[in-house]
Amino acid sequence: MNFNFKNIFSNIKNVIVIVKSIDDPPSQPPKSVRLNLSDNLLAIRKELERDSSINDTLLFSKKYPEINNNYGFAEIAFEKEDDFLLDDIIDEVGSEKILYLKKCSKLDWNYFNELRKLDYGRTITSKGIKRANKRAFQMKNCELTELGAEGCQKGDVKIKSNEELMMRTNLFFSGDIKVQNLVELGISIEKLKNEKFNIETDSSYCFTEYGKISLEFSNYLDPTPEFIKVVKEAIKSKNIEDFKQITEEFGQFIPTEVILGGRAYFDDFGISTGYFTENSNEDAMNANTGGVEVSVASSSNYSKGKSNYFKSQCTKLIGGEQSSLENFDEENWVKSLKDYKTWDCIEFRGPISIFQILPKDLLEQIIKSIGKRIHYATTEDFNYYLERIERPKKFELNIPLNISKIIQNKAADCNIFATVIDTAESKNDFFTCQVLCPPDGKPSLIIHCIQKKSRKRECKLKINWMIIGFHTNFKFILSDFNTQLNIIKNDFDLLNNQNLMINTNLLDFKYDSLIGDIPCFGIPVLTKLDSSNSSLVIGHHFFNAQEENKIGACTFSYCLKNNRYVNLPNFTLYTLIISAHYHIHNASYIMPFDYSTFKNKPIINLTNNNTCLSPKFISLYSTEKTNCGPIFLKQKIRQIKIKSIDCKNSNCFICKNNTLITTKNNIKCAFFDPDQYNNLDVDSNEAMRCEYISTILHTAVSLLDGLVLCNQKNYQRNVGGNNLRNRGKQNQPTVSIYQNLLQCRSACDVSITNSATPLATG
Repeated sequence: MNFNFKNIFSNIKNVIVIVKSIDDPPSQPPKSVRLNLSDNLLAIRKELERDSSINDTLLFSKKYPEINNNYGFAEIAFEKEDDFLLDDIIDEVGSEKILYLKKCSKLDWNYFNELRKLDYGRTITSKGIKRANKRAFQMKNCELTELGAEGCQKGDVKIKSNEELMMRTNLFFSGDIKVQNLVELGISIEKLKNEKFNIETDSSYCFTEYGKISLEFSNYLDPTPEFIKVVKEAIKSKNIEDFKQITEEFGQFIPTEVILGGRAYFDDFGISTGYFTENSNEDAMNANTGGVEVSVASSSNYSKGKSNYFKSQCTKLIGGEQSSLENFDEENWVKSLKDYKTWDCIEFRGPISIFQILPKDLLEQIIKSIGKRIHYATTEDFNYYLERIERPKKFELNIPLNISKIIQNKAADCNIFATVIDTAESKNDFFTCQVLCPPDGKPSLIIHCIQKKSRKRECKLKINWMIIGFHTNFKFILSDFNTQLNIIKNDFDLLNNQNLMINTNLLDFKYDSLIGDIPCFGIPVLTKLDSSNSSLVIGHHFFNAQEENKIGACTFSYCLKNNRYVNLPNFTLYTLIISAHYHIHNASYIMPFDYSTFKNKPIINLTNNNTCLSPKFISLYSTEKTNCGPIFLKQKIRQIKIKSIDCKNSNCFICKNNTLITTKNNIKCAFFDPDQYNNLDVDSNEAMRCEYISTILHTAVSLLDGLVLCNQKNYQRNVGGNNLRNRGKQNQPTVSIYQNLLQCRSACDVSITNSATPLATG
């Protein structure tokens, strides 16, 4: 007997199978496909995925008999598909071979990630979250949590600010600092695109929300090879614009938690039928955060039922299915949310910069490539009485706690810069700033008063100081890639440079000669203050080295005690260099002196340029490398002057070899105005808020102490009768309370005043 084995194996490999979904309603209509019965289910899944006959929500199932001629269907788990052949589960009904598919009873994060592209970066815009075109990360795992009644809520929202409108439009509903940073970033970008964006907002809406699952994946994101490649190329190019291009392609941030489900928006109040009932465990919450009033009703127990709620026509739907907004049927919409394929992203949480998840070495290189940022800036009044000109005045820096922590982080590599003006505007006096930074102590400023004739006087100063450093935690999501702050360090060691009264050296920085002059601003820093250097004023100016696109610094030292130039002490000159791209923001610029005034003396009038009374950071810029010498700038509220100092040493080396020429076209003045610098790290603003809140809280504690004392004394008076020791003291607690109230009010006033300026806006 001869067997036709060829036909037998051919029939096994080329069998018509009906693929049928057993769900109610079916997830898809039946399909006829040709499959190999001897293949395992893993291979069959790959074959069916080619024409979308199966996806991650569907499992293979095997039909089995039950009592009363009924049948059940057993799921075959994903991880077991390699153990089963198609022939093991095929159901033969007559001449037909049927493969049953069943919706997975266990939710799979892979499916939702593929459906909603959760591991893609995103960008915040005024029209809502924009998903990146390119994938920055790959989700390796996920913590999926099913939400019960706590995911269901209805409420109304009153929006009174652009920040709140931006936050809600982009599906952020928490007020944490990361979200605030992101919202401020979005608004700043929109303002750059549209000057009319800053419009007062006063609107409201109500909503119905059904949160179904939470997907948290902060610990399970790996950068894609493509993302790592473009980051390395950007670092190598040293072009900050390349990082901007990366955010345009891969997004600004990625959320680390996403809520999936459905949300319906309504533009006004009316009456409709709800779908869940709120039982005795109902929680009502009213909140006022960041200019928004939110009323939310949530329930820990809910069931199918009806409840009256005020709303009107639906204006927007996220998730679920509905034929039209005009004929919105909430009950049908809620029923459609039973199918998890209809769930969409209704809330993003925990946003972080796309760069923050990169390996540590790459992150550090990015931070250094982008440059430093201003962590904190403020202007303070400082009044004192000058007794002796050779004794400097120390100005203690009131650094917020959050900023102190940043300074203590060596990786942040923070620097302090300061400038000062005399509000009394004495004719012949001017002031200079130096930083005292002991290795194990708190930094402070050293203020010197330079007088033509020594005299006692009352000094009324304004001091503008700022702290600049790297963003090591990368909470800050870069909004302006055109801005770059670089700081160059130059140490002067007395042991290696004895008897040196003036020093010129090139900075370790190259600039683009096609762009033009680069603004530089220096600050001398001392590690100790004693009799050897307390009377020394360290002056400096910058010059064009006219070689290799370099900038040079000229430093010198003057002794106020002996009125003469002296050898330079041990110190470090830190130079702040601002990229030329930033000139468009009117924060930093270089301008020539005006020689048209009396005796052709070089001055700069700030009447038309100065928009506030805060001191500017200024520096003298010489156009030639041979044009160096001892000179100072005197800053008044509305004018900049050049000042030279008399030297009583007739054989002074500096005076005899002074080559500095201050005539027209030989010198310029560089300006930096932090008030115009709108790229502050939000950590500093949050720190300022914390400082004010802390002050108010401490005051409140003192207030309570006063009330307790007051009650105690009232009690003693009532019990003790005419106790002579208590007479005349009854009003003392009241006075204390009144004083504390004044302090509390002052703290609030400071907060309100600063919040009106760019440097203190949160």
